[in-house]
Amino acid sequence: MAGQAEGGAMRGHHLSLWQVFRAPTVIAAFSLFGLIAALLGDGLWDLVGALTLGVSVLATIWALAARRR
Repeated sequence: MAGQAEGGAMRGHHLSLWQVFRAPTVIAAFSLFGLIAALLGDGLWDLVGALTLGVSVLATIWALAARRR
């Protein structure tokens, strides 16, 4: 019974391909840019690399916190 109620609620909610993959695509772009920036040089490039790689960590923390609510 419970499975039927959950399945019925999900049937009316369709997501487009872009809606499903938007966040993972943005996180991947930040990660790729961060890795390349960290490889390009020292100083400012290291800072830019660390900050952009931190986006994926923050996104993971946010998703875990939102899931527990």
